[in-house]
Amino acid sequence: MTLFVRPTARLTLLALPLALTAALPALAQSANSGSNVTVYGRVDLGAGRYAQDIKSSEDTKAMVQDSSTARLGFRGTEDLGGGLSAFFNLEHRFKADTGVQDGVMWKDKAFVGIGHKQFGSITLGRISSPGDNNGIAGRYEAFGGDSLASNGSRGAKLVAKWDNTVYYQAPRWSGFSFGAAVSEASATQRKRVSGIQADYIQGPVLASVTYQTDASATDDWKTLALAGTYDFKVVKLMGIWAKSSDLNVANNGEQTVLTLGAQIPAGPGQVRVSWQKRDDNAALGSAAERRLGLGYHYPLSKQVSLNLSLAHHGYRKGTVDNGVMQYETAVRYNF
Repeated sequence: MTLFVRPTARLTLLALPLALTAALPALAQSANSGSNVTVYGRVDLGAGRYAQDIKSSEDTKAMVQDSSTARLGFRGTEDLGGGLSAFFNLEHRFKADTGVQDGVMWKDKAFVGIGHKQFGSITLGRISSPGDNNGIAGRYEAFGGDSLASNGSRGAKLVAKWDNTVYYQAPRWSGFSFGAAVSEASATQRKRVSGIQADYIQGPVLASVTYQTDASATDDWKTLALAGTYDFKVVKLMGIWAKSSDLNVANNGEQTVLTLGAQIPAGPGQVRVSWQKRDDNAALGSAAERRLGLGYHYPLSKQVSLNLSLAHHGYRKGTVDNGVMQYETAVRYNF
């Protein structure tokens, strides 16, 4: 990856790794180092009745399909001494119902980095963008972004994965942390994009704010996202608001998405509810979507769970006004 940055941006990017490399002399003081590599993954398949194309019809079909995308990953860390460590993560995604690869080989992530307890971490590679990593992450959605009843596309037009990226993540101070990232231009990304994020974790409260720019081969836009959860013990409430603007070459398009949810302990598992409202302005065709998901998460062990889902999806644009009810029973195995 080659970075071409303005002088001020170049100084900013250089300052972060320099702070980390200042800790390198501590390596000489450490006689022992520890490293570990973990293989992990998931297979999550459901049987049910699913909508085929809500935008054009109300047809449903009985199928077996992924309840959430299957994955196989490798991650590792090595203690370099003096508070310094190195890490990497590779994660492949595929369709478990057919065995077909989902997108590029390492679709979810492919990165390596250096971190320090006092200075934070620098990560290089294919990484979740600031908005995806923090602002609209699964921890803010009742189903964790998985299962038929979950609500995806929570970040409006936000791009979830960035290639050719440098990501700095600060350590956490009194519950607060922040991060910043830059992704270089490519054949499918017409210009360099960037983003920032900040979050707060303390007791029952989790909150975040993110802002990022994104680009395609022909257009660029920006997205602001706010998210939060509060755990009352008897119920955990959560919500995400995201707005993408300057869509279209004319910069006159907007999409706004609101996602609200709750997790309620019930018996050995959880009742989960998620509702989403998505609206496009006139420049994008004035489309509106509403989704309501209801489900029950039943853990059979620490790694295996049964997930029941019932979801209604409504879509309205012009003369089209469709609504579909779907259901699913899924088995998820994490390893």
